[in-house]
Amino acid sequence: MACVALTSLMATIKLEFLQPNPSRVPLDNKGFISMKCFYEDLSSLQDFVQEKSEGGGGTAIRELEIQMRDFALDAEDHIEIQLSNFLLAKNGEDQQKAYQQLHQTLGEAAEKAVELLAKSKETEVVNESEGALIPWLKHDSASEPSNVMVGRHRDRELIMNKFISMWSFLTELKVVSIVGMHGIGKTTLISSVYQDPDVASCFVVRRWVSMPVAGGFNNVSQLLHTLLWTLLAEADDEIKKGIIPDDDLAAKLVYKCLKGKRYLIVLDNLWNNQAWFAIRNCFPDDTNGSRIVITTTQGNCYDYDYVHNMTLLNPEESWALFCKNPFLELKNHMAAPKFEEIRSQVVEICEGLPYSILVVAKRLSKCDNIKQEWKKVQKEIELLGVLDRKALTHTYNQLSQHLKVCFLYFGVFPKRSAIKVKLLIRLWIAEGFINSLVGRQRLESQAYEYLQEFIDRSLILIDNWSSSGKIKNCRMHSALHTFCVREAQKEGIFCALNTLQLPRGSFGMFANSCRWLSLYTHKFDYYVLLRTNNPRSIFFFQEDAEISVSFELLRVLAFVPSSFLQRVPARLHDLVFLRYLSVTEWFEGLDYVVSTNQNLQTLVISSKESQRGTPTIHLPSTIWKLPQLQHLELDNSYVIDPPSMDKDNMQTLSWVCSSTHYRAGVYCRFPNIEKLKVFVFCSNPIILDNLEYLERLKSLSISVLFGCVVTLPKPSMFPSQLKKLSLKGTNLSERDLKAIEMLPKLETLKLENAVHVKVWKVEKGFFQLEFLLLEKNMLKQWMIDDESFPHLKHLVLRFCYCLQEIPMAMKNIDTLESIELQRCCPSVITSAKWIQKWQQDHYRNFILELKIIGEESIPSQMMNDKLRYGCEN
Repeated sequence: MACVALTSLMATIKLEFLQPNPSRVPLDNKGFISMKCFYEDLSSLQDFVQEKSEGGGGTAIRELEIQMRDFALDAEDHIEIQLSNFLLAKNGEDQQKAYQQLHQTLGEAAEKAVELLAKSKETEVVNESEGALIPWLKHDSASEPSNVMVGRHRDRELIMNKFISMWSFLTELKVVSIVGMHGIGKTTLISSVYQDPDVASCFVVRRWVSMPVAGGFNNVSQLLHTLLWTLLAEADDEIKKGIIPDDDLAAKLVYKCLKGKRYLIVLDNLWNNQAWFAIRNCFPDDTNGSRIVITTTQGNCYDYDYVHNMTLLNPEESWALFCKNPFLELKNHMAAPKFEEIRSQVVEICEGLPYSILVVAKRLSKCDNIKQEWKKVQKEIELLGVLDRKALTHTYNQLSQHLKVCFLYFGVFPKRSAIKVKLLIRLWIAEGFINSLVGRQRLESQAYEYLQEFIDRSLILIDNWSSSGKIKNCRMHSALHTFCVREAQKEGIFCALNTLQLPRGSFGMFANSCRWLSLYTHKFDYYVLLRTNNPRSIFFFQEDAEISVSFELLRVLAFVPSSFLQRVPARLHDLVFLRYLSVTEWFEGLDYVVSTNQNLQTLVISSKESQRGTPTIHLPSTIWKLPQLQHLELDNSYVIDPPSMDKDNMQTLSWVCSSTHYRAGVYCRFPNIEKLKVFVFCSNPIILDNLEYLERLKSLSISVLFGCVVTLPKPSMFPSQLKKLSLKGTNLSERDLKAIEMLPKLETLKLENAVHVKVWKVEKGFFQLEFLLLEKNMLKQWMIDDESFPHLKHLVLRFCYCLQEIPMAMKNIDTLESIELQRCCPSVITSAKWIQKWQQDHYRNFILELKIIGEESIPSQMMNDKLRYGCEN
């Protein structure tokens, strides 16, 4: 329970005192070494917490963890308060006094860390599972489940095919993994296959090994001996007495039991891939068609021959499961109609998780007043969740400390909300959760790997993908969100405040009891107030609320209404630790806030309504003086003068630019920028002739106001690393299109009202392109040769009223996965269907999906649309 507090304190020490850039606090060599030793001691405490969370522990361990948590929270408060006093000191005398107090506070914290580290080394953990008998062998792990499967027939068919349809007595041993989050139906699915008579008749030995996480299966030795126990027809007397062989001998006995036999072994609820790696050599491969099936929440294992990823049910499937489940059918086969009134609510709250659906159905099957009981069920699910808390705790404890902190952070987002990956990663970095080592990948890449690990462990779901093939939005299932919130509250660092639920006078009490304060609508009726806490992060997902909160130590202000900040202008002077700031609109007082926060990494300023005309708000150039600024995102309502100095740290820039920007050659000021979004507002023609300076640029978006004229650079002037290009409102010539075709690493291209030529001929171009969008273009004929678009996966055509057909040469692109058409000519639809049929007949490509939107209403409007776009000329 100390992981978040320790991680936060370590991030503060590293950012404020151990940065390679000049620190805001002067340290001599001795002071720097002391800070480094302090940081290393904190890291050792983190290692201790990690080790004990994995192996369990008694009361002494839990008490020590509480001491560590409280120490870290208090130490960080005291250090940052003294640091704030130092930074805000009015004169040299006050600054010297604050510096001495800060030095003393750091020394006391370092001494306390050493003391706790000594305690951690003295603490001995008593393994409560030790005894004369082996408790885990008492568990009936060999019993076969009696679950009756409802739905999942396609999943069952796919798994059955791995056993029967392609059955051969000469095939080698195959390992099948069924992966998915808790409660998604992995055990039910494989038990249905396991008990199938056709499957049973194929194997001489069938054994089911179930590993109940809540029962104490925490090491490979237990797994190995449990496997041996299930394989022995009659338990050996020595094993009955608890005198069992060592691990090496147990492994040999397992091997001997299976040698020469065709076997099916199910390892149900295997806790991680490492457990499989440790026992896989126990299984002989006699090329006789033996099979091993593993159900797990952890995927992404190269050692499995087939991985079946379980998905959540869609709304129709969810309701079908609710209506056909055994609880309602046993009571009354006509019971389903009376539940129709709460159908949408049941589907929403269960989010396609079979276990949740069955829990709700079981509860409602026992009552007569459906509406009254449903309100109780809703509240219980929101408050307690439905999944086994012990199993979730075990999964959570397996996470490393840095992943635990990132996992708990998902609680700041409302239930059932899609989370932008870009936003999530920037927040993790601002909070100091991503600890990138010197010489390793960038912070964003490491954070993305953290997210991918959550997905591989079935803790986070992918909501949708970007056109470049990366995860765009993710989300946490509400069943896990409940657990996440409660764990974060146990840490004493989080409060989800529903300002519509509580009396206004109580806001301040809750706002100052946590490190992370999130304002969003929820149905919780509990709040954990362990201690007074100085908030570090505030998230406004709810309408502006008149809350009173300490500004002194805030490092994240996300989605904050400007009205909230304008009510407390005097307190804005306390904001000296901000690392992430996003506001709904700029106001005069923000100039001071931005200029005094030397650690500000991300600044996002947006308006409630983007302006269509020329930008009217001019932002101060002092923004460029921020040494840590990496991401500056302004919508088209704001304009800022270019910087006069190099901005080496800048990675993302979204801004309005004019012709003066290009004449001044401003882009040489951003040598390391990776993402650039430009809004063009000007009456004079613009030539984009400075882009060659952006050697690291990967994503470029240019949006041109109607009436502006923009000319793209020569082919040699395009950044060579460009992977994503989005153009809107540009008047592309044949020369411009040829320049784009030749970009060596371009993977994504979006052209919206950008192509004004009638004929586009592509020859030996777009060698790496995977995604192509053409929208509202005047293109009439489109031709390609057989060497172009060799890697194209997704083609999207929207409102291309003039285009006659998709090039027939696309039939030879065997990488195609989808074609999406919206408001296109019937002849375009015909050509798309022909390409799909060709690929099925010649390449056996049944993956290619054809999506047609608005097909029926096209003919009635086609003539007017053609005339409007000038297609008849």
